[in-house]
Amino acid sequence: LSRSRTVAVELPEWLRDLWTTEVVRRVQRDPRSRGGRLLGLSRAEAIDAIGGGQAPFDEPHGDLSPADRVLLYAHFNQKGHLEELTEAFRMVFSNTVPCGLIVVDLGCGPATGGLALAGVLPSPTFDYIGVDQSQAMRRLGEHLAGCAPQLNQVRRRWADDLKAVDWDRAPGWQPVLVIVSYLLASPTLNPRRVVADLDELLTKLGNGRVTMLYTNSPKQGRNRKLSAFRAALEQAGFDMPADGTGEIIIERREAAKPRRLRYAMFHRPAKGRLRLGGE
Repeated sequence: LSRSRTVAVELPEWLRDLWTTEVVRRVQRDPRSRGGRLLGLSRAEAIDAIGGGQAPFDEPHGDLSPADRVLLYAHFNQKGHLEELTEAFRMVFSNTVPCGLIVVDLGCGPATGGLALAGVLPSPTFDYIGVDQSQAMRRLGEHLAGCAPQLNQVRRRWADDLKAVDWDRAPGWQPVLVIVSYLLASPTLNPRRVVADLDELLTKLGNGRVTMLYTNSPKQGRNRKLSAFRAALEQAGFDMPADGTGEIIIERREAAKPRRLRYAMFHRPAKGRLRLGGE
């Protein structure tokens, strides 16, 4: 990752088709979507229903069900997030692909991080742990993942909270990738609590090295909790080898569209191993 990097991004064909078929066309073919309205709402009303991505998605909103609200969220936001993470993962894994990777996607939404990673790795066989407080988000994430043959070898687990992750395997030495995208914009988030709960989960997973990728919009207020989050991670043994902004160029039918991005990477090495008998 390098500061002020500008690149053109294109999603893998299968991932673009998946989003188009299972999100865009589901919205368009809904009987409520007619006359330029989406699920019966104007564009402004639909955007209001998702609350900038911070809405209580498991609650109905007018005539919208939780599933409707999540589908609208994916319709407006998911493709851009897929594009951001796709380019980030291409940079992170440009030289090597770790074996036995465990992925913890914090605030996973509809499995955005897992889908983007599967589009980058040549043979996606990682463990994916999607953590999101919204059951409706997790359901759409599992639906999308289940519709993609490329994720057939990805072992998926879902939880509404880090403490609720069901990990029944003995601690090992697998590398862990933690994805934190757009989570720190929440005004109610407690960064110290999140890091403490994450550290507890990482202990359950094992002793392998941990890499954390953080992405967000650079707009004012979107990274309000990043400094507190960084301080808590440093206390937990992480350093910060990358921190900056960049821009990806997204090709659209009408024109190329620049998208600004704030990113950071945190890293913690594998814990030391005991040597017995000089071996």
